[in-house]
Amino acid sequence: MPDKEKKIKTTLDELDDKIIDMVGNHIKRRRQHYEEAARRLHENLKSDARRYAFMLSESTITQEDFEMLMKGRWAQLKIELLAEVSVSKRKFDDIAGDMLKLTVNSLLNAV
Repeated sequence: MPDKEKKIKTTLDELDDKIIDMVGNHIKRRRQHYEEAARRLHENLKSDARRYAFMLSESTITQEDFEMLMKGRWAQLKIELLAEVSVSKRKFDDIAGDMLKLTVNSLLNAV
């Protein structure tokens, strides 16, 4: 294998651990974010569900109203979770860009 090809292969092979670490660190950080978001959303849901159930038990609302309120709350949770996912997708796009930059810069330095 000519020296340039060997240097390029070695440079790319040396990036493996850096890229794995980059993605791994992102996953760890985002996991904590998602857990906090899930706790926050669940607390909001429990609070609303408790209030709706109390209103139903007091006959302030009908069972139909209760079901409609819970379905509305479920739809709101889905929207909030989708917002979290879109943030994550953007972050993964950023990581892919960082990986590409690291690879290109490393190869430019190698050649």
